[in-house]
Order: sequence, then C-alpha cells, then structure tokens
Amino acid sequence: MALPPFARSWLKQRELGAAAQQAIEDAALRQLDPADALAEIETLLSAVRLDDLPEDRRATSGFVEQQRLFALARR
Repeated sequence: MALPPFARSWLKQRELGAAAQQAIEDAALRQLDPADALAEIETLLSAVRLDDLPEDRRATSGFVEQQRLFALARR
C-alpha cells in the first residue's frame, strides 16, 4: 500500500513534536521540587472523594481491564 504524499512529512512533524514535548516534560520534572510535587499530588487526590467512587473503582483504576479488552479486540 502506497502512502499518501503528505504522510512522510506528517510523520516527521509528529516525531519532532513528540520529542519537543518530551523535552518540555523532562525539564519540568527536573525543576519540580518534592514539596511542590506533594502539593500537586494532594490536589489531584482531593479532586474526587473516595466515598463518591463505586466500590470496584476504589481498588483499581480500570487500566488493566482496559488493556485486557484491547488485547481481546486485537485477536
């Protein structure tokens, strides 16, 4: 199957964008001090009360189940 004419330039742009994004994230992590990290984690954890979550969501994020379903769909 032949690629459309724009495919190579699109892929190159995507790769450059991904590398730039990774560099930004790496720099942000290097500059993050432990106190700020803990404050951000606390903010995320307090966004949803555990009592508001269904019982099954308190034990798992659902990520493993999602990946299992994706694997089944590929078969």
